[in-house]
Order: sequence, then structure tokens, then C-alpha cells
Amino acid sequence: MNLRSRRKKPPESGVLLSPLIDCVFLLLIFFLVTSMIKRFERQIPVTLADDTSAITLDPHDDSFPIGVTTEGRLYGPSRKNEYGVRIFEPLDDPEAFLKQLIVDHGSRSPVTVLVERGTSFQKVIRVQDQLELIGFENIRFRIRDLPLNNTRSGIRS
Repeated sequence: MNLRSRRKKPPESGVLLSPLIDCVFLLLIFFLVTSMIKRFERQIPVTLADDTSAITLDPHDDSFPIGVTTEGRLYGPSRKNEYGVRIFEPLDDPEAFLKQLIVDHGSRSPVTVLVERGTSFQKVIRVQDQLELIGFENIRFRIRDLPLNNTRSGIRS
């Protein structure tokens, strides 16, 4: 007879491999899918602008400017002063003015909306909606630091 008590062996401590293998397979699938997406994104044709097209002597060569004040009132250009700054005057009937502008220049001609700094976003969107409803297709936006009725500065706008 063996008088020694049989001791139970302590359970082996170690890393369970099945969850580790699951994580490795998930990572493998993730990297395969993202690499396929990257390869697909490289196939999208992107036309970059020519670097000389961004430099123009007069930014208002081909567009018609319309001003928006901080109150949301529309102004139209009347003339340039001796410094070359456009002088804007308030439009009495903006809708009739814009419709006549489409008749004169067409709906595809660009319109630049000069927005006074500090004008609320809602007023700018309202002007954009008004231009689109009348029929303009090419609308640009610029921020103007000077008030539209300021004609004494020599800064071009």
C-alpha cells in the first residue's frame, strides 16, 4: 500500500489560444478589406487645377459681384472710384435686378457674392437660395472686410 497521499496537480496556467486565433483572423480580415478599399480609392479620377489658374490679376474678371450686408440687404455695383474699389449701392428691387442680370449675362455666368464680415450664416444662405431660385447656377462667395458702403479705402474687393 502506498501511504503517500496523492496530490492533485495544479491546473496549468497559460494563454488560451482559441480567442487569440479569433482576434488574429479578425485583424487579418480588417487589413485585407481596408487594403482593397485603398486600392479602389486610387482608381477614382481626380482632376487637379493648374497651379497658374489660382493666380489672377483681377479676381472679378468673369463674375458679376453682388454684395450682402450684415443686415442681409443686397447691394449691386454701380462704378469704381479713383482707387479702383467698386462702389456698391443698395438694390431697391433685388429680384428684378437679378432677373435682369440673368437676361443680360445668362444663368451660367458666375456671380460672386461679397459678404460683409460678421454677416450671419442664415442671411448668406437666404441670398444663395434666392439666387438659385431665380436660376443662377454658378455662385461664388467671398468675405469682404470693408463695409459695402465704404468707398474711401484703396483696397480692392
